This record gives sequence, structure tokens and C-alpha cells, in this order.
Amino acid sequence: MRIDRDVSVPTRDGTSIVIDVFRPDGDEPVPVIASMSPYGKDVHWPDRFPMYELVDQGEHMVWETPNPEWWTERGYAVVRADTRGSGKSAGRLDLFSRTDAEDFYDVIEWCGVQPWSTGKVASSGISWYAMMGWHVAALQPPHLAAVVAWEGCTDFYREGGRQGGIHSNGFLGRWWQGQIVPQLTGDDHASLPDEVKARELLDDWYRERTVDLSQVRVPVLSAGNWGSIHLHLRGNIEGWLDAAAEHKWLVVHVGSHIDPYYADWAKELQLRFLRRFLDGEQSAMDGVAPVRLAIRRGHDVEWRDEQHWPLPRTQWRELYLDRQALSWEKPTEARTPYPAVLDFTATERLELTGPLALRLWVSHIADDLDVFVHIEQYDVDGQRIPALGPAGTASPVPMAVGWLRASHRKLDPHRTLPYRPWHSHDESQPLEPGVPTLLDVEIWPTSITLEPGQRLQLRVQADDDNMGLIAHNDPDDRRSGHGATIHLGGEHASHLYLPVIPTAQVQR
Repeated sequence: MRIDRDVSVPTRDGTSIVIDVFRPDGDEPVPVIASMSPYGKDVHWPDRFPMYELVDQGEHMVWETPNPEWWTERGYAVVRADTRGSGKSAGRLDLFSRTDAEDFYDVIEWCGVQPWSTGKVASSGISWYAMMGWHVAALQPPHLAAVVAWEGCTDFYREGGRQGGIHSNGFLGRWWQGQIVPQLTGDDHASLPDEVKARELLDDWYRERTVDLSQVRVPVLSAGNWGSIHLHLRGNIEGWLDAAAEHKWLVVHVGSHIDPYYADWAKELQLRFLRRFLDGEQSAMDGVAPVRLAIRRGHDVEWRDEQHWPLPRTQWRELYLDRQALSWEKPTEARTPYPAVLDFTATERLELTGPLALRLWVSHIADDLDVFVHIEQYDVDGQRIPALGPAGTASPVPMAVGWLRASHRKLDPHRTLPYRPWHSHDESQPLEPGVPTLLDVEIWPTSITLEPGQRLQLRVQADDDNMGLIAHNDPDDRRSGHGATIHLGGEHASHLYLPVIPTAQVQR
């Protein structure tokens, strides 16, 4: 393997982006796999995250990026770049800005015209790298031929900065201090956490950081994780749905945020995808279904191929909130205090795979309210069956979550669907104290299988309830739930909207 370190790539405004290039031995031109981030191209993985013991964590490995040794052995060059204003790259750091994406565009175009390149370039990586893949794809650099977007969101406001309109400070603050600040090249930078805190409504700053998926036309392999309920899952699914690409695949797996990308099955799938669109092997993706889902069966999973999302055979059902339980039957009119914890016990196998929503009628003594929705699963012995969070078994999370600030309840009528409310977040609409008001809460997609005797639990509450990394606990931003009431039955029949999958049918 040949290694060229600290190569300067000029951008359109003259700023230099510094990259490393890993190439196979020999003189034949090869396709390129590129990535760019503010995490530091020179930071060896074990130096920053020694807790991850990956099989292929070699001496050239960097957090969340393709392994150069593995990919060069298979005939690809691997390029890693430092984002403007970080690592060894000059300029002012302004994350997720148009300039950020244009820099990656310029790096891709530089790669495409090098004598060692075939002119075919892909973007690949986890998390940040996947997000940049979405962003640069929307700019359509001519030499970009494919994107592997592994756990990467597409809508920074709704999926990262302000889920449901509520400040997601827990993750952003920790991430900024731990991964961004150590790599800054100077004091001249824009602080992403400060910008998010200062901007409650979705404005032009957020729009600049939202991918225009209608412009994503290159082939996409979008891989989400059921447990990535704090940042990426929604974006991988919405990205696959709305990308204008003719060729696109969606995979939703389980596991930690890191390990699956490097698993044998995942590398084989990535290799097949890149063989098809970088090397021109027309049959490389034959037999790969457009949608492949890890259907959760308690603590286990069952892989299943599908053709569409949501699943066309879904039976959408309403599960009503009553004073002490959840029921298929609409209750008589009643009220229950906020917060509420309500259970449903399955009498037969019940699979829920797809997006969910909660239609919640509330009244409040104040003019605003933060709503946090958790969906949990319990076995017949009353033991919680958690989802695997970002750190796998070390960070269990609910099976599904949703958020909404009541004053952000306004819906976009052009994008809202019964199973996926779409909030505009462009104005604040205070509650009228004491008046029942309907809140349509988006709950991120899930896969849950209840066996007879197992319980589905709905928690409607005013805080994150010990969600750790995902915490929304900025005291300057929060809206109290003290004095709120949930309305039930009659004209105010609060209910879950659930994706029930018939168990007797199998998608061919």
C-alpha cells in the first residue's frame, strides 16, 4: 500500500484542505473512497476510543472511516480529509454549512482527475461522514458515483439540534467538547452548540444544514440502526425515501453505532455496492432487496427482505390511551394526570414495524409544554427488553421515542402523513391555558415483536427520564409539565397510531 500524507487540495476560494491518500501498489488507476471530517485524519482510533476492539482496527484506522488496508487490498484508494478549520486544514470552521459541503465537493473533484484515479469516487463512512455524503451528493459533483451513508441524518433541525423543537443539548455539548474542540486550528470558528441554543425556530441557518434530497441522484446505500433514536435513524429512512436516485437501498440493523459498519456482512454489502457503481460490475447487487430489515424478536433479530417502506401490507391501527392501560377499544371520556405510564398486554404475537405517531390531547395551566414519548417492551416476567443504543449493551434505550414542544405543534399539510406528522417549526403557537389541544407527536420508526403475555408500555412525560447521551436538559430551554392533563376518550380520544404487520403473511 502506498501512502501520501498531508497532500494539499485547493478549494474554489483558495483555502487548502489537507488530505491523506492510501493507494494499492501498482500503477493501474483505481476508484476512490473519500471522506472528510473535523475529527482529525491523523488521530489513530485506539488513541481516542480504545474501548472499541474491532477485528480490522489496524495502524491506519481513524474513527468511523473505511479501513485503508482492507479496501486497498480490494483495489480502491482511500482518501481522508480534514474539514476546513480543523486538523491540518486552513480556514474557518463552520460545520454543515454550504462551504463545508463545497469543500468536500472540491476534494472529490480533485480525486477524480488524479492520474491514479479512474474518475469514479464514492463517499463512505459512519455518522458525520455519512451526513457529509448526503450533503455533497445534493451538490452533484461530476466525479461522485455513489454514497454509502451509514447511520447519517439528513435534517439537522429535526434529527440532531432540536428534536420536536426541544434543545438537544446533551449530545451536542458532549460531542463538541470531546471531538471537535481538540481538532480546532484556531479561535476563528462558528460554535455549533451556541448556534443551536440561540435558534429555537427552523430558520435559514438550519435550512442550509438540511439536505435537499430531491437533488441526491447518485446511487445510495443508506444504513440505519433501530437503536440510533437520538440522531440518525430517521434521516437514513427519510433519505432513502426522498432521494431522487434511481438506484438506492435501505438497510436497518441493530447493534452499536460503530461495530456493524465493520462487520463481515456489512463490508460484503458495501463491496458489492461499490463494485457495481465504481467498477461497473452490473450484476454485483443482483439479489439485494431494496429494503432489508432486522426484525426485532425480543433480544434476537430475524433478517427480512422487503420491497418498500413503509411495508404495503401494514394494518394501521389505533391503540387508545385509557386511565390505567392501552386498549384497542375507544374509552369513555376521561382525564389522567401528566405524566402517564400506560401498558398493553399482548394476547397473541404482535409485530409493529414502521413509523408511529401519538395523537395526544392535552390541557395545561401554562402556555407551553414539552412532551417526551417512550415506547418500552417488557417480557412475561416483567423484565425490560431494551434496544441497543449507541454503545450497544452498555447504553440501552427505549424501543422507540418521540418529542414535541406544544408550541411547535403546527403541521406542514403537504408533508404530514397519518403515521408521520411533519411539523413546520417556523412559528411558536402558545397553548391557551385550560383548553384541550391536539398534539400530533412523531415517533421515530421501530421494529417490535410482542409475544403473548409481553407488555408494550407507553410513557408520556415531561423529561428524558435518564436518557443519558440523548438528554434534553438545558434549563434555559425546557418547558415544565407541572399542571398538565391528558384527555382521553370521546371527542378527545388520545391514541397511538401503530404499524401492525400481519404475522401470517411473508413478503416475497
